[in-house]
Amino acid sequence: MGIIKRPKAPFEEHLNMVIIEARDAYAKVMMPYRKKFTNPHGSIHGGAIVSLADTAMAVAIFSKYLHSSFYTVKLEIKFKSPANKGKIFAEAKVIDKRKRFIFGKVEIKDSKDKLLAQVLATFYLTKEYTYAMKRRLFPPQGWK
Repeated sequence: MGIIKRPKAPFEEHLNMVIIEARDAYAKVMMPYRKKFTNPHGSIHGGAIVSLADTAMAVAIFSKYLHSSFYTVKLEIKFKSPANKGKIFAEAKVIDKRKRFIFGKVEIKDSKDKLLAQVLATFYLTKEYTYAMKRRLFPPQGWK
């Protein structure tokens, strides 16, 4: 659909991540293969892949809970295949919310749609700020 407007973290810029899509608790984020992101075997380092998953999940959460504050509590990753070249993509979805905990899943795939990793994510919402709350806190002039 579109790219959401949000501040980009310096680490995302360092890893050359690009938000492809973000809407309704879903996000797709791309990270290119770079030699400087590899392990000694020439595959993208697992830490870079985890960072991509974490970022994609944060973007998915931000697309649903705009202007809210949250942080990562837990990421559980299962690596399926190495990423040896080309772009890799993370598709993240919010799957549940219980009180202030947000649960999601992320799939990391290469440009040929090969599954590279699966992630289960837990985030904690420290401050929820929705459009409905904004209307109650800051009603337009003339509203009573």
